[in-house]
Order: sequence, then C-alpha cells, then structure tokens
Amino acid sequence: MSCPYIDEDKIVGNVEMELKKGGTFDKLRKQAIEHVKDSKLVHRIENEMLVKVDEIIASSANLTQEEIQRKMKDFMNENAKMRNDINRQIRVEFEKEWVHDELDKEIDEKVNKQLENSI
Repeated sequence: MSCPYIDEDKIVGNVEMELKKGGTFDKLRKQAIEHVKDSKLVHRIENEMLVKVDEIIASSANLTQEEIQRKMKDFMNENAKMRNDINRQIRVEFEKEWVHDELDKEIDEKVNKQLENSI
C-alpha cells in the first residue's frame, strides 16, 4: 500500500484560511488589547489625554462638540509617540506565551483535521 501524497502548502493555506475565517486572530487581538488596557502605560496615556481634554474644553468655550472632537483627533494623530507606545505594547503582548499556546492548540487541531481529510 502506497502512502498518499500530502500537499503541505495546501494544508498550510487551508489552516491559515480557517484561522482567519474562524476569527482566531481577531479573538487573540481582542484579548491582547484587554491585557494592554490594564497596563501602566495605557493608564499614563489615559491621564495625559484627560489633561488634554480639560485643556481643550477650557480653551474652547465657543466650540461645538464636533469641533472639540476634531481637536482631540488632531492631537492624537499628531502624537506619534503615544501611538507608537501602544503599538509596541501590543506587539510585546503578542510575544507572550499565552498567545503562542492558544495558536499552537488551534493550529494543531486544524492541521490534524486537514491531514484526516487528505488521507
């Protein structure tokens, strides 16, 4: 009895598609963001933002809510350090063991399913 040919590239592609369609990456992203939201970094940024909001509101007595929101968005867009700090913290979170454990488990299940279907 000959061993059937297993197309590894096809299995990898199918597993990746299943992970994406199944929302695995979205789920991990949401969990990582929840962890980051509890960090000292985010609390510091939140405090900085509250101070900036108070400053904008105090100096914007005649502005509409939309204009105040636009000023806040402009502040956040101009503050690359804040965005970079948060992005770096999220990347660090993705390197943690809990992410790898979760992905390993999902990948193993999906690869085994693909192998069973290809035999």
